[in-house]
Amino acid sequence: MANANVGCSNVLNAIIKEYSKFISTDHCFKLAVTILLCGVTLIWWAYGGSSSSSGGDLADDKNSILKEADLQSLQTEDPSDDSDIDDNDDDDENKSQQTTSSSASSTIAAHPTNNLHKPITKCPTREKARAQGLVLYNKHWYNVSKFIAHHPGGSELLEQYLGTDITHAFHVMHRNPKQIMKYRKPVRGATEEEMEELLQRRNEVSQEMFDEYQEGVMTKSHAADFFNRERFNLEAFEKDAGELYEDFTKAGYTKPTFGFVAQKTALVLMFLFLSVLCMKCASSDDHQSIIATTPLSYILPGIFLGLFWHQSGFLMHDAEHHNLIGNELVNDILGWLYGTVFLGVNGAWWREEHREHHAFLNAFDEAGFKDPQMKEDIWIQNANLIPFYGQELIHFLANFQHILFIPIIFFAGRIGIVVDSTLTERKFRPWTILGNVFHVLLHYAVLSQTSTPIRVYMAGACQFAVLSLQLLGNHHIKPWNNIHSASEGNFSVWQILCTQDFDTPIWFRWFYGGLNFHYSHHLFPTISREYFPITTPRIRSLCEKHGLPFIEVGFVECVTGMVTNMNEVKKEFAKHGAGTLSLVYG
Repeated sequence: MANANVGCSNVLNAIIKEYSKFISTDHCFKLAVTILLCGVTLIWWAYGGSSSSSGGDLADDKNSILKEADLQSLQTEDPSDDSDIDDNDDDDENKSQQTTSSSASSTIAAHPTNNLHKPITKCPTREKARAQGLVLYNKHWYNVSKFIAHHPGGSELLEQYLGTDITHAFHVMHRNPKQIMKYRKPVRGATEEEMEELLQRRNEVSQEMFDEYQEGVMTKSHAADFFNRERFNLEAFEKDAGELYEDFTKAGYTKPTFGFVAQKTALVLMFLFLSVLCMKCASSDDHQSIIATTPLSYILPGIFLGLFWHQSGFLMHDAEHHNLIGNELVNDILGWLYGTVFLGVNGAWWREEHREHHAFLNAFDEAGFKDPQMKEDIWIQNANLIPFYGQELIHFLANFQHILFIPIIFFAGRIGIVVDSTLTERKFRPWTILGNVFHVLLHYAVLSQTSTPIRVYMAGACQFAVLSLQLLGNHHIKPWNNIHSASEGNFSVWQILCTQDFDTPIWFRWFYGGLNFHYSHHLFPTISREYFPITTPRIRSLCEKHGLPFIEVGFVECVTGMVTNMNEVKKEFAKHGAGTLSLVYG
């Protein structure tokens, strides 16, 4: 115990000492290495900071939420004017859509593997309401045309749901739906004919979802527990799902306890401390130390550094979902701390992408991908995505994607996400720049404790790759479909069909950050992960009752499935003579 106390004291003293010698010439080399590895976002900032972006800074969400007076000013002037829709609006909209997507559509239609890019059945009620900027909520039409630009979740999300019944999706995606709708006045009530037509259309889309699920590349190889489409009833499911969510909110599951937050914060700091401690032990004068004389001198501290990033990512996820603290601004600040400073990933950039991931899970349209977090530029995980990969380099890499998949994630995944969070974020944000500086300083202080900073960093990056595999595994082998499936059908049904859980021992659940219970998270994003072990059995029962699949797989089985899926998609790509693949399989 005495040695441990001395070790702790030495570590703290060493960190303070390193900061005091920060500009010393003796440390220039280590500083350069640290900046190269951890500060890559700063190096690339000049290329990504020139134009505006849709993302927000720390308090963007809070500032973009309209106050009562603003909401009242957005009401339609005369509800009766909105009940009749000019057919010319429909013509203009259709012409615009045809113009913007004609080139992409022709490419998609020409590809024989893409059986989902087919014309969408027209729904007159939806077309008219969409042209007028209306959404249906609790059997009433609301005009949101002037509010779209102010939507805290981004204008694209609300635009996609125009003309549809947003009741269920709105409830589960917002923490206080009744308060939000309190100041909005409906244009008019929906007629029985409109309700019936929209319900019929949503049922049709639900059946399309089931068709794609059954035809999926990998879902046939898994036992889809409870899946029985003949037993499914959309209205009954929405009623039960809504009641289940009400039960969860009344039980207080949207608010984590202080003990849970403190425990997870302590876990993050513990791994950082253990990483530094191992480095100090490896560099000690005791040459008989096992850590100092073996590869453990960089593997062990690297693993703990990777776990520090790993668990920081989960807390960033909680904070950016506003599931960590009751105050939105505090959540955004914590998301910045755990994401930008600790993890090295721009928290504001991640928040914007993650919102789209939840709203447009595994979805695409004529122009390309709508789910940015499940899309990768260097491999093709679903046959329906083949038309969007036109580069010959990708065609060549697809020959070997089942072989390269895991090595790329392990050796380039960590650096890749750090670079991406800068290259695709183009709005100048002082807070982000400051966070990047703090990230570099923190990791300089940590990696200065070892004589092998590159090895330690790469060992940590390999450990961090496990997180990447986990997050991809939740959706990777699931169906991809046209975006209308998510917006015109049922939000929760699509989430269920595109998600799976990890079968994890109780003692190891901490490692997965609660996201092993992915059904709970994607069906009800406002629920705190602290309660996922409680909510998951009830969601499983909901799926069983309504004939929907509920799949749990082991981590190894999941990774094996992803690699097998890569191989199957590669063969599908080659079958139609795409790029250089035809040379191998033609």
